[in-house]
Amino acid sequence: MFQRLKRTWPLMLLWLDLIYSFILNIGASVSLEQTPVSGNSLPLSPDIAFSWLQVIANGGMVLTLSFAFIVLLQLNRAMQQHQFWPLTPVRIAALLIVLAFSLPAWWQWLWAGWALAHGQMVVEWHNLRYLIVSILLLYPAYLCLRLMWIRNRQHTRKPDSGHIISPDQMPPSA
Repeated sequence: MFQRLKRTWPLMLLWLDLIYSFILNIGASVSLEQTPVSGNSLPLSPDIAFSWLQVIANGGMVLTLSFAFIVLLQLNRAMQQHQFWPLTPVRIAALLIVLAFSLPAWWQWLWAGWALAHGQMVVEWHNLRYLIVSILLLYPAYLCLRLMWIRNRQHTRKPDSGHIISPDQMPPSA
C-alpha cells in the first residue's frame, strides 16, 4: 500500500490543486465584487454569463483530468501487480491526455534551466503553491511513460502460453 502511495502522492496533490482552483473559480464567478455595476446597481449580465463559461470549461478540464488520472492509477496498479493491462482506445486517449497535460511542463522547465544556466532569474518565490504545482506537473508524464515502458517490457518478455497454430503448421488430416 505504501509503495502505491509513494508513486501516487504527486498525482493526488495535483488533483487536489485542480479541485481547489475550480472552487476558487466558482467563488470568483459567484462573487459580484469584481463585476462592474451599472447606474441602477445591477451587475451586467454578460459579465456573469462569461464568468460562468469559464467555470464550465474549468469543470470540464477537472473532470477530464480526473478520469485520465484514474486510468493512470489503474495502469500503475496493474504494473505493480504484474498484470497485463490491455490498451483500449479510451485508455490510450486518457494516457494521451495525461501527456498533453504534463509534457509542456517538461518543455518549460528545460527552457527555464537554460535561462538559469545563462544567469537569468526564472523562479519566483512569492507564490509557493504555483512553484510546487509547476514542479509536480513533471511527474504525470514521467510516470505515464515509465509505466508504458514497463508494460511494453513485461508484454514482450511474457512467454506465449496460448500459442495458436497457423494453418500451415497443422498436421495433415486423414
